[in-house]
Amino acid sequence: MRDTILRAAVRGILGTGPLVRALGASRRRRAPTLDPQVAAVLALERLARVPSLDSLSPADARRTAAEGLSALDPDVAAMARVIDTTVPGPAGALAVRTFVPVDATPHWIVYFHGGGGVIGSVASSERATRLVAARARCTVASVEYRLGPEHPHPAAIDDAVAAFAALAADVPARARVAVAGDSFGGYLATCVDRAARAAGTRRPDAQGLLYPITDYTMSSPSLDRNADGYIMTRSLIAWFRTHYAGSDADLHAMSPAFWLDDALRGAAPAAIATAEFDPLVDEGDAYAARLARLGVPVRHRRVAGLIHGFVSMTGAVRAARAATDAFCDDLAALLAG
Repeated sequence: MRDTILRAAVRGILGTGPLVRALGASRRRRAPTLDPQVAAVLALERLARVPSLDSLSPADARRTAAEGLSALDPDVAAMARVIDTTVPGPAGALAVRTFVPVDATPHWIVYFHGGGGVIGSVASSERATRLVAARARCTVASVEYRLGPEHPHPAAIDDAVAAFAALAADVPARARVAVAGDSFGGYLATCVDRAARAAGTRRPDAQGLLYPITDYTMSSPSLDRNADGYIMTRSLIAWFRTHYAGSDADLHAMSPAFWLDDALRGAAPAAIATAEFDPLVDEGDAYAARLARLGVPVRHRRVAGLIHGFVSMTGAVRAARAATDAFCDDLAALLAG
């Protein structure tokens, strides 16, 4: 009931033009191209005194994040079936929730949620994952993977690689299968695509990357340009990196931005969406450009006015919904061949 009331209140505010303009006025004076509804969301977050996740322990951050943007999530998209199962992982069974839309094509998407490798879950990302399934008209298998700091790098990658191999092996030969994810999930998707090519197992026919992490050295200029004020901050990214990677990880080796060209040639065709006011926008743009330069088919949209995590705002922010729909359409088109 509380979530329903909060959702209705926030949507009511964001649907009222004068309120949106008033709430976001000061933010848009500093960033004129920021979407008006996003500017209002940022103002509401400030007024609500939402704690920064990097001020919390990982356990507390997980609890806070699970409710943080729930009022902005999309409505629950109806599915023909939702199936909970497991697949074998390197350290035990991995939970998988599979969403089959009513008008599903034969194609599949293996999806990894975001959260910096520290927070997030299949359950907390369900509304967004259902939206991807419904819009792309594909069966979507959402995978639970281990999180840091309890299970540091490369545990999440090992889980993602194992889960994709197990799931893809059961996808009918006539169907095509993509690997996809948002933020850290996009990072995992790049790792799965690379690992499948190296192992000679069934490879993704496409990859979908929503505002992906590609550079753990944190050297992109947009980390300074968009360092604060857009929910995902430079300090929060550093917090995620510390808890996920630990102190001994080779940041260059784990970053797709620094992989050798030979590791990227022949990568799966990619649908990539990045956001203008995301600290990660430059590294995502650079990764898309590099794939294209190496001959990989790429559909890249750099979305004006939006911020990191916009897929979680699709229930209330019109531009976020339009950008997510376009991304799903691009991924579906790649799978359709």
